[in-house]
Amino acid sequence: MNLQAIDLAIIGGYIVATLVLGFWIASRASTSLRSYFLGGNEIPWYLLGVSNASGMFDISGTMWLVYLLFVYGLKSIWIPWLWPVFNQVFLMVFLSVWLRRSGVMTGAEWIKFRFGESRGAHLAHISVVIF
Repeated sequence: MNLQAIDLAIIGGYIVATLVLGFWIASRASTSLRSYFLGGNEIPWYLLGVSNASGMFDISGTMWLVYLLFVYGLKSIWIPWLWPVFNQVFLMVFLSVWLRRSGVMTGAEWIKFRFGESRGAHLAHISVVIF
């Protein structure tokens, strides 16, 4: 592989820009817990949605869809639509109100807030932290 000077400049510029952006975001996020999880409530909703969606791409979802295609055939194309109906609608309509009122920011905090300090609550908390 023979890279020209412009190619090396583009690669170097990309690496430098990524590092600068990463350090800048890390410094802003380290000011408080709210800044770390919620961007200090300064991030527009559509960027939060993109951030949430970008964290959900992995090979396990692809493997699951291929498995469904193998087992059920082309009708398996409708199966993934069942999950958003439960997950997104139910969580947005019901759970989001509880989460907003509780003031918690993580699943582990929610477990402790909702179920207290019992043994079962501690085990559930540990499972969320490990997950």
